[in-house]
Amino acid sequence: MDMKMCMVMQNGFQFATGEDRCIVFLFKGWNVDNHTKYAFMIIGTFCMALLNGGLAFIRHFLVNKSQTNSSPLTYQAYLALVYGVQIVLAYWMMLLVMTYETGVFLALVFGLTIGYFIFTLLESKTRLATVNSTYQNQFNNTPCCQTTS
Repeated sequence: MDMKMCMVMQNGFQFATGEDRCIVFLFKGWNVDNHTKYAFMIIGTFCMALLNGGLAFIRHFLVNKSQTNSSPLTYQAYLALVYGVQIVLAYWMMLLVMTYETGVFLALVFGLTIGYFIFTLLESKTRLATVNSTYQNQFNNTPCCQTTS
């Protein structure tokens, strides 16, 4: 059985795609030592960065929903759980950057950027729909301005 010694950090930013290269992906035993594993590492890293944007969106959604929540303790527990998962994910992403692997770094940057774009757009559409429904309800529910269809 051939046991390779995999590196946790490289000497400066470089691609670890050669067959003679091996890096550890977050946990001992998660060795990236061939092109297939490298591709899955890049895809997983990108998805991890997208998930970070999704968790931020969920936290903002929960904060906005807090006004209608009847159980503040349950609400606060959900908010703390989502925050905890987001922090663990953020530390893992920091550790991945510290491997100095160029593909991982680029996947994180693109994933965080695209996640921010998608979930900010989704949040602005949600906020706009709420503002519009509030605006319409303000005028449709007054006795003097009701319209009949």
